[in-house]
Amino acid sequence: MEPDLQIGKQEQEQEKDLFVRIFRQLSAYKDPYQSISGILKDTCDFFGFFGAFVYEVDHTKVFHLYEHYRAPEAGLPETLVLSEHLSEHNIGELTRKLGEIVYLRSKKTKLGSKFLELFSAKSLVMIPVIIEQNELTALIGMVDRRHPVRLTKQGIVDADAVLSVLAGHIKMRVYQKRLERAYSSLRNMVDKAGVDMYVNDFYTHELLFINESLAAPRGGVEKLLGTPCWDALYTTKKGECDFCPKNKLVDDMGNPTQAYTWDLQRPSDGSWFRMVNAAIRWVDGRLAHVVSSINITENKYNEMLVRRLAECDALTSLPNRGKLVEDLNKCLANPDQEAERGYLIFIDLDDFKKANDSYGHLVGDALLRQIGHFLLDKSTILGIPYRYGGDEFVIVAANKSADDLDRIRELLLKRFAREWRIDGNSVYCGISAGAVPLGDKTADELIHAADMAMYEVKKSGKHGFRLGSLD
Repeated sequence: MEPDLQIGKQEQEQEKDLFVRIFRQLSAYKDPYQSISGILKDTCDFFGFFGAFVYEVDHTKVFHLYEHYRAPEAGLPETLVLSEHLSEHNIGELTRKLGEIVYLRSKKTKLGSKFLELFSAKSLVMIPVIIEQNELTALIGMVDRRHPVRLTKQGIVDADAVLSVLAGHIKMRVYQKRLERAYSSLRNMVDKAGVDMYVNDFYTHELLFINESLAAPRGGVEKLLGTPCWDALYTTKKGECDFCPKNKLVDDMGNPTQAYTWDLQRPSDGSWFRMVNAAIRWVDGRLAHVVSSINITENKYNEMLVRRLAECDALTSLPNRGKLVEDLNKCLANPDQEAERGYLIFIDLDDFKKANDSYGHLVGDALLRQIGHFLLDKSTILGIPYRYGGDEFVIVAANKSADDLDRIRELLLKRFAREWRIDGNSVYCGISAGAVPLGDKTADELIHAADMAMYEVKKSGKHGFRLGSLD
């Protein structure tokens, strides 16, 4: 065999051995972060370069020397800021390479001149690692500052092939890092957002995800993952919760629809939670149920306080006129099935102004408070009392019979015929009361009819009770 052919065959065998070693090492890597510095050394030795590098960029566009072979001896800087050495046109030219090899052994090109100057090198073989949207994310290459390394055309092809394989590995590592950072950021955000959140399989209910704030009091994330959501979150549940709204989250074809929001009160301590439920596709494609909740107990109590203030008479603590109309409309909209549905009773105090003028407004206010307390205390017999305004009260005696109405009349007339003791004073205050059946009328019509019946009592001499009609 001729010597040149024998040398060529040896080079081919060496190239084959290099590729085999590289592919075997990379395929054996279970961890994408495992160092490739050994491969960089083999590559440099094969192609005759002195050193090799892998730079990866951070969010500030600074490239950091992530891996290397002979970095100090080769004069490789720890960081690179390309914008300090290259124009936007140069950087754009580099990103347009899309993984193609940049073989620089002279200063014949502007880009070559820039990089040779940047690395203080005589020779440079480099591949830019580009990901989506032409983002330059890493640089991998070999460098020699001692003397030019002259590669044959086949050597350039082989170097391109080797560095391209390693660039693919680096790209996978970059994506892995970004995925882990994204997951970590999302996890931290979900854990620290002040919202409890979990995800479970839509059909088996096994927990697929649970954030730390919800898991910590229940034994931690690792203990809960894979268990049915009711076992993880509730001590008394043995199956799917009766209040689970999952059927509201999918259409007839089982596809996710819009989120469903509702308020839940926890029976154990009365706390309130705003629940947001949605059906989503999990990372493995299965249908999942995501549930988030935030404690709104304080908001709920404030809301109830505001509502109470809006519906309650400040002096007597009885429901006010607005609440009367609201409750009465609800009552009329949902009629009872019994034949006798009850009565509306309108009460006006007799000679309240005289008592108020005689003893003063403080005594008058105290009298109204005592009357309100009495009506509320006897509400089981009377019905629900309301302060209509001034010295007027209304009682909604729902589901009361005619006999019940007689007992109500007797109780009211008897009590208001007696004195009220206020600050050592004996205050007398009778009532004129009119009642009408809860017929098929509006709230305003019923109140007006009862008021008219009460007015007839006033005209007849006061302190009486009259049953009017709705005609």
